[in-house]
Amino acid sequence: MNRRTVRRTTRHKPQIVANLEAEILLRVRARQDLSRVELASQLKLAPSTVGTYVDRLIAEGFLVEWQKPERDYGRPPTLLALNPGGGFFVGVDFDARKLLGTIVDFSDRPIRQLEKQILPTDSAEQVIGKIEQTIEELAAGQMKDVLGIGIGVPGSIDPQQQIALGYAHIRGWENIPLGKLLADHFKVNVFLENNIRSMALAELWFGQGRGLDNFVCLGIRTGIAAGIIAHSELLHGEKNLAGEIRGWLCPVGPVRRQTGSGGRVGAWDCAGLQALEQIASVPAILKAVNAGIAQGKETILKPISDPVAFEDVVYAAAKGDPFVNSVLADVAQTLGWVCCQLNALFNPPKIILAGPLVNLGAAFLNPLQNAVNEFCAETSQPAPVIVYSELGSFNGALGAAALALHKWKPARHA
Repeated sequence: MNRRTVRRTTRHKPQIVANLEAEILLRVRARQDLSRVELASQLKLAPSTVGTYVDRLIAEGFLVEWQKPERDYGRPPTLLALNPGGGFFVGVDFDARKLLGTIVDFSDRPIRQLEKQILPTDSAEQVIGKIEQTIEELAAGQMKDVLGIGIGVPGSIDPQQQIALGYAHIRGWENIPLGKLLADHFKVNVFLENNIRSMALAELWFGQGRGLDNFVCLGIRTGIAAGIIAHSELLHGEKNLAGEIRGWLCPVGPVRRQTGSGGRVGAWDCAGLQALEQIASVPAILKAVNAGIAQGKETILKPISDPVAFEDVVYAAAKGDPFVNSVLADVAQTLGWVCCQLNALFNPPKIILAGPLVNLGAAFLNPLQNAVNEFCAETSQPAPVIVYSELGSFNGALGAAALALHKWKPARHA
């Protein structure tokens, strides 16, 4: 080995050490009952080598050791766990209507959550200000203990350059170096991800996708997108556009069968296609309900003078309002068609629906599953199970915080 090789190896050693220690933390995070011996076996390293790194992570406050008390004989094995006091990670998720933030401790436990409104008149600059204010409030004067920040960004992004490329629903939201702006402001590493993909990450690590190698998270809010998990990894695509299905041309419900010759059932009538976001997003549903009220449709929401909010739709659906449920049934048919196409592309065992539509409960989930079953019956593949996210409205913020947490590495210097 010549002198140049030795110098290069020495220069890269801190990075190698940081990567290995980050891998140790990830494995403990995935299963907090690992012993040092099991960890060494997983990493294919000598127990003494692993012990050196583990000792340092314990000394720095990132790991702790514990013992199972229930063993009846012999000395119970010493196991490794994450130290909740090792530091904090902030996650922020937003769209055109709301900004949601959470802060989690080093063991993934949420500590505090915040919600702020984004106004239709807010500019990109004002939204960035609200993001900064949310992070500061979540940290509550303890910014020095925040190790990383994750941001779930609507629209298209460049995760390598940490740039928010574009989002039509916020004025001036184009080519914003959001990662650099926040990193310079808070002096910590910042990681950007599409907000629907953040939801998928939350489902993978904490929710309905935990333990699954493959699934699709269908996020529906102001916009619509799909977060795709394949082989336990988030799918980005060549230009970071995987799952951008908001512009898919879809049939507008109700979708009915055409009558074939001799009265036989024919193909599906899919005339009158529209972009998915114009049919099934929250603004699209509100537009359809408000239009029906203006046309004199009989509904318990009719006496309301102001435009109907989505909370009103949830209330009417729970009360069995025929008009509102007919609107939702049509939306369920369109989404059933979409889920069938996603099934044909990725064949997931489960499609997880996230966003405000979850609040509709069985009144929406049952017709959606029925539509999926009906459309998929004509394919050679079984229909996927459709489930609601159980992580609540902060699932995207939780996924963004977990993204920062999983990307973080201990600082090591030559």
